[in-house]
Amino acid sequence: MGEKRQEMDRSWGKGGMPGSFIATLAVLALTGILLALWWTFDGDARQKAPLLPGGAGEKPLAGQKVTALTHPNHARAFRLLGQWFYEETGAVVQSITTQPSDILGYFERDLASTQPRLDVVTIRYYHLGRLTEQHMLADVTSLIERHKAALQPEDYLPALYDAYTEYGGKRWALPFDGDTHLLFFRKSLLDKYGFSPPDTWDDYLEIAHTITENEKANGIYGTAIMMHPFVSLSVASFLNRLYSYGGALLDADFRPALNSPQAAAALAALVEQAAYALPSPMETDYDVSREAFLGGKVAMVEQWTNIGIQAEDPSQSLIQGDWGVVPIPRGNGPGARHAAPLNSGFSLALSSKAPNPDAARAFLLFASRPDIALRLNLANVTIDPTRVSVLQGEPYRRFAPEVSAAAQAALAVSIPWPRLPQSQELLEVLADHLLLAVGGQESPQQALGATQERWLEILGKRGK
Repeated sequence: MGEKRQEMDRSWGKGGMPGSFIATLAVLALTGILLALWWTFDGDARQKAPLLPGGAGEKPLAGQKVTALTHPNHARAFRLLGQWFYEETGAVVQSITTQPSDILGYFERDLASTQPRLDVVTIRYYHLGRLTEQHMLADVTSLIERHKAALQPEDYLPALYDAYTEYGGKRWALPFDGDTHLLFFRKSLLDKYGFSPPDTWDDYLEIAHTITENEKANGIYGTAIMMHPFVSLSVASFLNRLYSYGGALLDADFRPALNSPQAAAALAALVEQAAYALPSPMETDYDVSREAFLGGKVAMVEQWTNIGIQAEDPSQSLIQGDWGVVPIPRGNGPGARHAAPLNSGFSLALSSKAPNPDAARAFLLFASRPDIALRLNLANVTIDPTRVSVLQGEPYRRFAPEVSAAAQAALAVSIPWPRLPQSQELLEVLADHLLLAVGGQESPQQALGATQERWLEILGKRGK
């Protein structure tokens, strides 16, 4: 997703809430979406606070502060969470916003400092192995169990819950942003050339080739492919194809599986498709892809589900009513399928050295409640659903009907990224060679072979 080079500290105290959110809350309360009227937090006494912001009652955390780490695409969500949390509890949330590629490094540096600042951290779920092995996260298994009536953990999407929270038989986080890709397309461009939405990657290639060759003089391309060096982008584009061909990164014994025919076919398809993508795929990140699609400059993009919300927002989109969405195309061969890699994906976790652990636990519970999750998903702040009740519920289906239907279908075959302690290193090696293949410096076979060999070294599995 889009990167920023500066770090910003924002503290939320008193402040008004937009009328649209107040109206939304009223509707939700009347329809019974709010699942509980009280919540509890750790402490010597069981204290309670109203669920509805601004309601009557004591402020149980007045005077306390929570410091949270996030990134620019979640900054607006954390501003809302900070405001709502203050209104309900009296505690202030200070959000530190760092660039997406530095979230892990920032957290590691904070823990290594003599005075750690962070209480709550936004983490990528595929870093769970590294974070837990380095004792960076607090175990929240018992916290979830004690508050399961309010948290409703059974309501989390099954595809996400274990992948986002569990490692080594314990839970270390709670799902926050349910990331997976869907294929979004511009209806008028496909209609102009007589195409239906692509079902296979062969269909996708034909559409991309035809529209690019006929429209590039007008600044319009058949597709935008995110091959920016940032791991969460380039690897996601490859995995959309690898899993749809029936391939895998690791086999059942956690050995690298990149020397498979499926992997070769997937990367060859990606290289061929990139020739007809918005120039240049290596410079196409989340923001470039999003803006090109919302600006009507590309016919197709593989994107996170929130772009379907943005596409109907007149302040962000020129293609209102002129777009559709389907699951990621399938590959060829006996293992071909429509698959949904859990690309990127964020959870909220507690730092093992949180300076304010009680307030931190209270904020984690608050931000994870079903009613708060729904409010965020309806707020157009780039947070994708993590809960069944949101994705399948009437408010969200009215708010984003096409996205809700496509996401439900896609998540039926969802595949998480590896969550090993070495995952970040493995993915960085893969990203480097993917870029060389798309750039023409290596053939797909060379890129995958080199990655396979390096992965064997990293995992210590050479010759085993």
